[in-house]
Amino acid sequence: MKSILTALIICTFSASSFAAMSPRFYENEILGNWVCKDLWPGYSAFEVIRYKKDGTWNSFGELIVDFPMEENKIKVFYSALGSGVWEIEGQNLTSMINSIEVRNRNHPWLEEYFSLQDEFKLNEKNSEEIIVLADDYINLQPSSGKPYECYKVEI
Repeated sequence: MKSILTALIICTFSASSFAAMSPRFYENEILGNWVCKDLWPGYSAFEVIRYKKDGTWNSFGELIVDFPMEENKIKVFYSALGSGVWEIEGQNLTSMINSIEVRNRNHPWLEEYFSLQDEFKLNEKNSEEIIVLADDYINLQPSSGKPYECYKVEI
C-alpha cells in the first residue's frame, strides 16, 4: 500500500512538473502586464510591457544612460514606446519589434552624434531563455548579457 501511494505521489508530481515546463504553461502565465528592470553600471532600463493573448505586445519605458563626454559623464534620459509580436518556443520567449520610438528627453543635441533609436532592430527575432516564471515574477536570460527580471502588475 505504501509503495502504491508513493508511486501515485511521484506520478502526480512528475505530471505537474511536466505541465509547468510545457510551452502552453508559459503562454498562459506570461499574459498580462509586467514591470521590468535591467540595471548595469552606467545604464538603467525600466519598462512596462503587456503580453496579449493574440501574440502581440506593447510597451513603454525609460532608459537612463551615462555618456562619457571628455572628462565628465552626462546622464541622458530616454523614453521609449514600442510594439511587436511574441511566442513561446520551448523554454524561450521569442519576440520581435514591429515599431519603436525612442526620444532623448534632456540632451537632444546628442542625436547628431548618436541615435539610440538606431540601435533597435525592427522585424528581427530575439530569443530569451525563461529562467523562472511564476504567477507574478519572471526572470529572463538574453542570448548576450545578464539576466533581468519583471514583476506582474494589475493596471
